Amino acid sequence: MKGNSIIFLISKIQKIYTKEIDTYLNSTKKQRTYKFYKLIVSAKNDEQLEKSLLFRKLFNKTYSEKLDYLWRNEIRILKEELENFLITIEHQHISNHNNAYNDWLLVQAFNRLQYIDGIDEKTEKLVKQKDNYASYNFALDACFIRVENVRYKITDISKRLQTYPSLFQDCTILLDDLISAKCAELNLYKAQSNWISYNHHQEHRESLVDEDYICKLRKNALSNLYNHFAASYTVHDNNDNKIQIKNLDQALEFIESIYQNNTLFQEVRINILIAKGRELSANGFFKDSDIVLKSIKQDIDKQFKHHGIRTIYYVNYITNLVKCKYYDEVSNVLDNDFSTDNMLYKNMLLYNRLLCYLYMRDTQNLSNYISYDLDAAPFPQNYMLKIIKSVYFYLIREYDTAIIIINSLAQSVSSEKMLHYKNICQLFKKLYTVNQKYELQKQIPSKEIRQIQEAIEEFENVTPNEFKLVSVYLWLKEEVTRIL
Repeated sequence: MKGNSIIFLISKIQKIYTKEIDTYLNSTKKQRTYKFYKLIVSAKNDEQLEKSLLFRKLFNKTYSEKLDYLWRNEIRILKEELENFLITIEHQHISNHNNAYNDWLLVQAFNRLQYIDGIDEKTEKLVKQKDNYASYNFALDACFIRVENVRYKITDISKRLQTYPSLFQDCTILLDDLISAKCAELNLYKAQSNWISYNHHQEHRESLVDEDYICKLRKNALSNLYNHFAASYTVHDNNDNKIQIKNLDQALEFIESIYQNNTLFQEVRINILIAKGRELSANGFFKDSDIVLKSIKQDIDKQFKHHGIRTIYYVNYITNLVKCKYYDEVSNVLDNDFSTDNMLYKNMLLYNRLLCYLYMRDTQNLSNYISYDLDAAPFPQNYMLKIIKSVYFYLIREYDTAIIIINSLAQSVSSEKMLHYKNICQLFKKLYTVNQKYELQKQIPSKEIRQIQEAIEEFENVTPNEFKLVSVYLWLKEEVTRIL
């Protein structure tokens, strides 16, 4: 054992933390590890540290190469316990001397609890006292966590968008603070090196970091991960979803290599997989999306049972189940697995429930829900819900009411993007009008239905995928085909 690094580590610990290490190892209830430590500490000379002697005292066996694995394993366990002890001691030391560290830990804890008020309170304190505690790194982490939780705190999209700019500004200022502080610290070490060079008549000089320091951002595992994830949100006018999917796949490659060593990145990994499932679903790959989303369902239910991310997951999961036409599964999930009080997502789930009834032509259940205050839902949810309401009256052959609702929706268009929704309404109106016209006849002339099909083709030639794959619009296409 002479010269083994663990001997030097024990000697250092024993000098400073004699009582603490003894109490800690005794509390672990790993009697052999504690005995091993005591044998090393109590050794009076190198002979008492001989491997063969220590081995016999530990295992009551004579050492041999065949049994060396026992020795190596015991060394490993002892080293791990010593390191765990030092981590505990260091945590206590920093916690006792730096309140900013405690606030940072509380932000992490509040994040796990989804206690948003606590996150805001401690983050504001860290930002306010950043200079007093020189805690720019802790404050920056807290600000990122606050930004991440805005989506759970503010369900109104307009209000959320108004909140983001000030939060982003806080992050940017703190990032500048942190870089400035680290550059200045680096300058200190460089200045010390230059001072030594000068006094020892050396020509070596280190150039200091300039005040106008600008760096070229390096590529590393973490930056690549976030950059690809960010790129997956880029809007492409050519509707090429392959770009988004490619970036999500690349982000997943980087997160897997990180996650294997640092499982604290589980939430980031889950977020990327939810995004991939959502993107696949939004572009028509419903079965592929189902595979991705089902692959993380168990983790969501076990690890994120009380976390806001579970709501986001289930909304996307249920939405795609509808598109896959797994209506019984949707009903089972809504009735037994998941519910939410969040009004934004509650309306999204209502939309999915109504879609199931719509596709099953279940007018009884539709009638139970269309009396809800559909105006309370934000756009475009309220728009889609009212289209379904019009379809309900179509299914029960109250065509006048269906046409009045759909006309009202078409006239409410107020922006260029909403023109696509107006065009969808016009297609529904054509369907309702034709059915009303031939209500008293056994069937609708095929030429009338083909005119609607031609209007659908014309609509799809100029419309982005995100509108062509709206579930209620897909129902319209199926209905036209069914009639024909």
